[in-house]
Amino acid sequence: MASPTPYLVSALRQTAENLKKPDVTYRWSSFANCNCGHLIQTVTGMEASEIQSKAMMQEGDWGKQASANVHQPRISPPRPDFGDRPALDEGAWEPEDVGACQVSGASMDFVFYSLNRMGLSATDVRQLERLSDPEVRRRLGTENVYFPHHVRENVIAYLIKWADLLEEDLCDEGKVPSSTQKAVFKDINNLRTVSC
Repeated sequence: MASPTPYLVSALRQTAENLKKPDVTYRWSSFANCNCGHLIQTVTGMEASEIQSKAMMQEGDWGKQASANVHQPRISPPRPDFGDRPALDEGAWEPEDVGACQVSGASMDFVFYSLNRMGLSATDVRQLERLSDPEVRRRLGTENVYFPHHVRENVIAYLIKWADLLEEDLCDEGKVPSSTQKAVFKDINNLRTVSC
């Protein structure tokens, strides 16, 4: 289970509210419009097209990318030595950081850093994508029944129950007064640092 933080509780609730809007695109087969993609839009403020293009540059689904990001630091390709010539002289090859935004240099590392800062681990990302956290499923009463992870209504219910569980943990720890129940996410702008 994710580390309970007020920001995560609020982000989960805001994502659920966004998904309730009929004009919001939900498509599980799209990096930007799936379960994790919508939470990433809420947390980072990135546009769906940015998320899609960055995620497509790496191998695997969200769960695999989150695990790779935690366990294997990115190694950039070696820079060739062109001697005294200017690097842009006559078409000299310069490798791009294909996982980075061309304007700000923000990479997928920023996405996973933002999720981690909210209290999510790679396991939480993988479980969100498949709606498979056992505690949340028990709370929903769906631990022993078919519960498709690609149905918008299931994602909304899962996000709300997950936020409820995390909020209960926060209240038990005395970190958040119970009056924050069903709070709307307001501090997300404080967490946004870089966006293409």
